[in-house]
Amino acid sequence: MNPQLIAPRVDSRRAKLAGRAAEQIVADVIELGWPVGHVLGSESELLKRYGVSRAVLREAIRLVEHQRVARMRRGTGGGLVIDAPDIDAVIGPAIIYLLRIGATLDEVADTRILLEELAAEIASQRVKESDIAGIRRTIERESSGNISNYRLLHSQVATLTGNAVLELFVETFARLTNFYFDDTAALPNDIDQEIARAHAGIAKAVLSNNPGLARDRMQRHLRAEADFIRAHPAASQRLEPAVALSGTLGDKRGEALARQLCTEIVRSGATPGNFIGSETALMGKYRASRAVVREAIRILEYHQIALTRRGPGGGLFVAEPDISALTDIITIYLRRRGVRLRDIADLRIGLELAVVERAAAALRAHPEGVAALERSLCRESEEGLAPAFDHGEDFHSTLAAITGNRVLQLAHRVTMRLGWQFFSQLAASDPAVGAMSRPSKIEPAHRGVIDALVAGDTELAVMRMRTHMTETSSPKH
Repeated sequence: MNPQLIAPRVDSRRAKLAGRAAEQIVADVIELGWPVGHVLGSESELLKRYGVSRAVLREAIRLVEHQRVARMRRGTGGGLVIDAPDIDAVIGPAIIYLLRIGATLDEVADTRILLEELAAEIASQRVKESDIAGIRRTIERESSGNISNYRLLHSQVATLTGNAVLELFVETFARLTNFYFDDTAALPNDIDQEIARAHAGIAKAVLSNNPGLARDRMQRHLRAEADFIRAHPAASQRLEPAVALSGTLGDKRGEALARQLCTEIVRSGATPGNFIGSETALMGKYRASRAVVREAIRILEYHQIALTRRGPGGGLFVAEPDISALTDIITIYLRRRGVRLRDIADLRIGLELAVVERAAAALRAHPEGVAALERSLCRESEEGLAPAFDHGEDFHSTLAAITGNRVLQLAHRVTMRLGWQFFSQLAASDPAVGAMSRPSKIEPAHRGVIDALVAGDTELAVMRMRTHMTETSSPKH
């Protein structure tokens, strides 16, 4: 790849007709209630319904197949069949995105601790008598020295929350940790005993309905784990492409080529706009057929790794990592899981308070971040809350960016995106809900948080954010 060959900025996937058609297909699936196995229609029926060309429709179908929303079935009784996305449909793209932005072990660990603290707190408030036996079986098995899955209790705690978003995040970030350190042979001989003791303490706090203690014990357990991994010579602060991408993109020839190209892009340090090659050049370089190269390119475009520019001087170019593409994938998965407004509320306050604390610390070292917050207020005032959010330039997104933790930003962005979807639906039917987003209500709250941050008063900033989040929630919904 020649870094001197720079292309003009290319349009994003979502701006293309195929991307819009794919979004409409997803919307139709959600509207139908996601009936797995139901046939949306034949190719000819879909062409009429969506009013696009055959080429655009087929590209849109490839997108929803990657998202595991639907798949095309050939033959008699065939058509576009509604599918069921699983967690791997989320974790793979998440790994690719975090690999592209160079997310560190520290960022993953910090975000994981925050989310699992919250999970332990909520689980201790919602655990039922019917849950006790399963948790106790895990603790008894671990206490006897039989730990086959170090993450089992963590998954069980997340499940006790009944929160699809938390369950997804806990599973995703636990798996991600393994990509930074997965050398079980390097673990101390007494590690199983230490983990069993820590898990027993967490379980006891959860089953005793003690949210504060459950949160504290989960934090200490995961912080000790993070400290151990961070200090170990076998651990890596950054993802190794060959390890992170192993199996992520599949094993077919087009998928294997996409994985190879992604690895080369990351290792070469290529930046957005760098030229990768023309279709013909890629066929020759990798000794691949046109069909294989095109399939690889489609996968790279879907994951926002690279984009194609048509016409003279065109070809495949490195894309800007796009958090919105991954946010869409996660949102689709969670809508399939039946995410509820309560799930968003569970996370939103906890995430926002954590963001304020971390942003306050970051601003002490880099006070110039205050100017970005001021600009976000101007954008919200001039453009409105929704347009500012769509561009990631609203107050809350800017505050998350100031933390410097890209992994936390991802969890925050997904939660906000889901929140906006619910808010839009409720506001359309209830004027009282829409009134909560009036500038006269939002602007003073955002200004108050900024003023507290500028004054260096973290406690006041957190208090004002909590008040703001409480006042803009809708308990009756």
